[in-house]
Amino acid sequence: MAQKRTSSRKPAASKKAPAKKATTRKKAPARSTNYSALVILVVILIIIAVASLYTIRQADTADTRKPAVAQQSDPPRQKPATGTSSSPKKIEEKPVEVETLQRNPALPENAEPEAYYYTSSFDFAWPAYSADDQIVEHLAYTLSYDEKREQPEWVAYKLTAGQLQGDRVSRTDNFREDPLIATGTASLSDYKSTGYTKGHLAPAADFAWSLDAMKESFYMSNMSPQTPGFNRGIWKALEEQVRAWTLVHEELYIVVGPLYRGKVATIGNNKVAIPTAYFKAILDITPPEVKAIGFILPNAKSDEDLESYVVTLDEIEKQANLDLFPILPDDLEKQLESKSDYTKWD
Repeated sequence: MAQKRTSSRKPAASKKAPAKKATTRKKAPARSTNYSALVILVVILIIIAVASLYTIRQADTADTRKPAVAQQSDPPRQKPATGTSSSPKKIEEKPVEVETLQRNPALPENAEPEAYYYTSSFDFAWPAYSADDQIVEHLAYTLSYDEKREQPEWVAYKLTAGQLQGDRVSRTDNFREDPLIATGTASLSDYKSTGYTKGHLAPAADFAWSLDAMKESFYMSNMSPQTPGFNRGIWKALEEQVRAWTLVHEELYIVVGPLYRGKVATIGNNKVAIPTAYFKAILDITPPEVKAIGFILPNAKSDEDLESYVVTLDEIEKQANLDLFPILPDDLEKQLESKSDYTKWD
């Protein structure tokens, strides 16, 4: 033990002592240098991170301020002129084909050719509707479905002479539920053994220009309970008359639907309501004459002439609680809906 103490106290007598001393002195600066470099690196990274965060926040602040600056610099928008049935600005926003703007002498005196812009609207033939209505668009017709009564409130479509004169497809008779009705439609079983037929509101023969359109006309959403004598009698006669008028007047807009009076009976498990009558509104705006005609027919067999069931569109609106052709200019709408002259359609 004494020798061990002596050896440790006299490093100069040992040859290895200087080496150990030298080694110790060299390693100390290395540790210090490495530690200092690490500290510097960490500081640099922190500075970079802070600078980046500051840059991002500045960019975000600038972005949020841009819309406000743009709004302040944009000139105020001018409100469209009111008090007239047409406006040049409206035509610029909704351009239509030149032939649509033909002047029709049958229009009221204060109506301009541009008033025809409305015919290019996707919902021109539809009665007024709200966001609560279940509107379903098919290839050839549109309907508003009445879930409570399990049939349409109305069906609207355009019929042209070209559709009736082209190639025709055969009737499919494939009655089936409409997959586009979110709440579900009446079923075939609802009509079984009830004595009522599945009566088309938009007739299949009007859609024989397309196989797809023909198939869609047999959706149960287009059906309503009709007495056999009505369906195969005067209702069929009216459908045929409308097609004959289309060939003469080239293009007609049609809205058809059920009417209910008093206590309403139902059929089937889905309680399909049985209408007491049906309406059909027909509009012709093709030059040179603008006219409209309406019909209300009881849901029963009849030997009367169609002319005996002619009514004004105003009367249909009253009984059906609808606003027909609401996109028409007000003055033209009043003129058309207050009159129905069967002789003008011969």
